[in-house]
Amino acid sequence: MIPSAVSEENLPIADVLLLLPLARTYSYTVPPRLAGVVTRGTQVLCPVRRSRVHGIVLDVRGPRDDDPELLEIIDVSERPAWPADLMELMGWVSTYYVAPPGTVARTAMPGLFARRKAAVDEYVVFVRCPDSPGRSQRVLKVLDVMERCGSMEIGQARKIVPGGSDVVRKLLAGGYLRVENRTAAEFMPPSCMDDGDRPTLTRDQQSVLDAIPTEKGRYSPFLLHGVTGSGKTEVYMRAIERVLAEGRGAIVLVPEIALTFQLRTTFERRFKDAAAIMHSQMSDSVRAAAWDEILAGRRRLVVGARSAIFAPVRDLGLIVVDEEHDTSYKQQDGLRYNARDLALVRGKIAGCTVLLGSATPSLETFNNTANGKVGYLSLPSRVRELPMPCVEFANMKYAQTRGDEKLFSEQLAVELNRTIDAGESAILFLNRRGFGRFVMCRTCGRKIDCPDCSITLTHHARPDRLVCHYCDHHQALPGLCPSCGSGELGIMGFGTERLEEETQRLFPKARVCRLDSDTAGRTKEILSDFRDGRFNVLVGTQIVAKGHDFPAVTLVGVMLADQSLAFPDFRASERTFQLLTQVSGRAGRGSVPGRVIIQTYCPENYALRYSSTHDYLGFAVEENKLRRERGYPPYSFLASIEVSSTDAVAASSTASGIVEFIIGQIGALGGPPGQIRVLGPALAAIERIRGRTRLHILLKGPSRSVMNRLLWAVRGRFRTGAGDLRVTIDVDPVSML
Repeated sequence: MIPSAVSEENLPIADVLLLLPLARTYSYTVPPRLAGVVTRGTQVLCPVRRSRVHGIVLDVRGPRDDDPELLEIIDVSERPAWPADLMELMGWVSTYYVAPPGTVARTAMPGLFARRKAAVDEYVVFVRCPDSPGRSQRVLKVLDVMERCGSMEIGQARKIVPGGSDVVRKLLAGGYLRVENRTAAEFMPPSCMDDGDRPTLTRDQQSVLDAIPTEKGRYSPFLLHGVTGSGKTEVYMRAIERVLAEGRGAIVLVPEIALTFQLRTTFERRFKDAAAIMHSQMSDSVRAAAWDEILAGRRRLVVGARSAIFAPVRDLGLIVVDEEHDTSYKQQDGLRYNARDLALVRGKIAGCTVLLGSATPSLETFNNTANGKVGYLSLPSRVRELPMPCVEFANMKYAQTRGDEKLFSEQLAVELNRTIDAGESAILFLNRRGFGRFVMCRTCGRKIDCPDCSITLTHHARPDRLVCHYCDHHQALPGLCPSCGSGELGIMGFGTERLEEETQRLFPKARVCRLDSDTAGRTKEILSDFRDGRFNVLVGTQIVAKGHDFPAVTLVGVMLADQSLAFPDFRASERTFQLLTQVSGRAGRGSVPGRVIIQTYCPENYALRYSSTHDYLGFAVEENKLRRERGYPPYSFLASIEVSSTDAVAASSTASGIVEFIIGQIGALGGPPGQIRVLGPALAAIERIRGRTRLHILLKGPSRSVMNRLLWAVRGRFRTGAGDLRVTIDVDPVSML
């Protein structure tokens, strides 16, 4: 930064967070023409060397004796200031996750937001009804909606009826509507909710709703523990209605984009243009426009995936985290935050209610209810007194199978035939995409590996190719073994593609569709077609297990329940229990009772046993006992440090140096011996990804504050690496791979 002299004295100073990956803030003088305009949270344009960089004002203060000569702020955005609770949240995130403040700000906002100009929107406002009722039905419909809503963005008003542009133009000409240009937070439109048919709340739902406080400024975190099909979503929406009626805002987080699509229609029908939908498949320009709407106060309800926790909603009254146990809330690259945890932090800062909903809560959240940090609300029964599905095991060690591929036990095949013949629907769950798990030479035994990752390539049939699910390398299936030249190559194991093909072959009456990462671009279409009955068998990965409501589904088949237990991760049993319980809960939500058949080689495993009886408490007690004995969360705090490089020797040397530094720092902290355990460095479970050798260092300890100081010391010494070497810090990791 090139300093320049400042002629005026005692000009206010703005401490600015530049939108660059920097670990510190920079100070600028506020010129007289911008006095009173620059406040905390204001977006400004600042000089940096020969460039102009956008930033967010963290504080405006008087000059200090130690201030150097400073440059002036160039300009101020027309946008309103960011909400104070969001500003404070970003500071907390930077400190806790050991990340530069600029990186946090760039993660929070859409990429194009800072560079695009603030939108100036045209709104139509209701003025009066015509004296004579002799109007067309289209005109009456528009007037009825506008009278209830009061005002609406002109583009939305034109969509109320077919040919709405002409109708709106005539009503403007007649003086029944008028146009206003609105920018910033000039107004907050009244919520325009649909008062159509709503389900009658059960006694349990009403009790839960009554227990949710509405006082402004009161931080009230709750776990809403409800079995699958108990009506948690309706409780969320009733609570949101109360918050919006008070003129406050709400955020709803869902773990998967598929659920965002599903809930979009539900929330938009209930809350009209008060709702904004945000997810990663939206273009940057659309997301930036949505941010403008939210920041200006024109949208007070945000529904989205994990990044929606940073939405600039004003005057927050409620944050909902649906399926709070889901690991999708943890960002696995870049800024590695957990949106579930940030919901609690932002709720505390904003002074609002936070609802964490799940049928299978994470052990961390469940333990927080036991120690009084989080309140406990329960929905123990399904709506309409529907029974939970009956769960049976098919022991694949001894079961008869059907078909050459032996994917189906006779038990599941018979039940699937009965379901199809009865005109009902079924879900077949297999948490592995592709056609075959790997390709192996039957002569020499060699498997075909990814050239850049230490993992076998997965065979996909449509189109026919081998794919790495970590680096996306793909290649044609060779005709001969690259090692011995044999033509005896076999496709081993199976994925959702093979399951789809085998289901169609063995069950001619089945109309099969598939939902996994390979078909995610058609998620909305696939779910809609299955719900409407155009397909009667849905084959899918964990995407099908989360939150979907298919009344026609009476059978769920779990094809290979044991595979997730084999993961080298202390949470493997918990994730297996959660997945099986969630996917089982898709069955029996209509008038016909549900049935679940779990194909497994180890039905005696405790995670499987408790999932078969829908016994969360039994599982939690047994799993907690093991976690306590082994010193894993929720009885300790974890952090991992990953060192990676294309040079394996350099990665190993740096990892060893980091461990030596950490051990020295632990001694300098002066705490009791063993307060922080250092495990590693060790090669990662998947040693190479994208050609980079990876080593992990795992830290375990009883104190978050001590762990945090230690990690900042590591970052100060090693930063993010140098040259090709990368050092990545992950606080509260959820993946051990």
